[in-house]
Amino acid sequence: MRILVVTPWYPTVAQPTAGVFVQRDAQLIGTHHDVEIVHLVEPHLLTEQDRVIDADSEMPVHRIPFDRNSPGTYRPAWRRLHPLIEQADVVHTHALPAIAAFIGRRVGRPWVHSEHWSAVTDPASFNLRGRIFFMFLSRLLRRPDVVTVVSSFLLEHVGRFRRGTTMIVPSAVPAAVVSAAEHSADRLRLVAVANLVDGKDPLLAIETIRELRRRGVPAELRWVGDGPLRGHVQGAIVDDPSIRLVGTLDRAGVSAELERAEIFFLPTRRETLCLSAIEAISHGRPVVMGAVGGQRDYVEPDNGVLVEERSATAYADAIIRLYEDFERMSAESVAATVADRFTPETVLRGYEEAYRVACARHREDDRR
Repeated sequence: MRILVVTPWYPTVAQPTAGVFVQRDAQLIGTHHDVEIVHLVEPHLLTEQDRVIDADSEMPVHRIPFDRNSPGTYRPAWRRLHPLIEQADVVHTHALPAIAAFIGRRVGRPWVHSEHWSAVTDPASFNLRGRIFFMFLSRLLRRPDVVTVVSSFLLEHVGRFRRGTTMIVPSAVPAAVVSAAEHSADRLRLVAVANLVDGKDPLLAIETIRELRRRGVPAELRWVGDGPLRGHVQGAIVDDPSIRLVGTLDRAGVSAELERAEIFFLPTRRETLCLSAIEAISHGRPVVMGAVGGQRDYVEPDNGVLVEERSATAYADAIIRLYEDFERMSAESVAATVADRFTPETVLRGYEEAYRVACARHREDDRR
């Protein structure tokens, strides 16, 4: 089939890691179908270099300037999007902001929507204007024939806005080489892989490392990722060699960081799924994370600890408890806890079922 993937999140030169999981899923779907990408890109992120890169892409990529907060971009975006929809067998939108482009428009094709947006689980995080727009936009979740979500946590929240078919299809996690971690008495190596944003709480991570060191645990943290809090975090760790900001890395670089670490540590406030934690477990590294979110689907005593209390003391306690349990938790046993759950084959089967149901429902609606 001809699948048109429409998303507000996709890698650009300005933001090379944005929407990487959407890109992976599109490439996966492309192994069985003809896939084209529509990136509803914020105008300030689009450069001429992106167009050069897109020309060499294995899948056609259409960059359409679109800003959901700027009504003047809606009509021009639809004029470019509509002919692409008419050529598709299935429209597959990713993340609620993409649906804004469909306000007041008829899709006329089987429609699958995949939801990843963390804001769906926490609309209170918006300002008043944002909350009003979100409540309007969330009602559009009733329109797609099928909605897929990446976790049971998100399934519960999406269920507040629609009654139609909704199913869990997680994001795919690349296969990892499982290798034993090197443990030593003189240092405990921790790694975080996340953007430097409030929701990941890097400042609490810093407090936790210092709490561990006050207790005599020689903990070190390498944070992989970048973001708006980088300057603030950098200022908080001046003259502290136990914490290092590594910056953004490619897939091979992230794998190398996971392999050299002993524990994945992320005091996140909430997650829809957290692919980096699944990647860590797939590498055989146990995790210590916040307790709110989709990570409850796969974090268990045999691969990590979820922390309810948001304090450096509670996180330090959890890390020490895991540290003391290393002898029981081999890399192979940790990785086995997520075996086959997030493989490309599993995810592709889920999308194929979503397409089948969407097409059947669309045919039924046509008969009516």
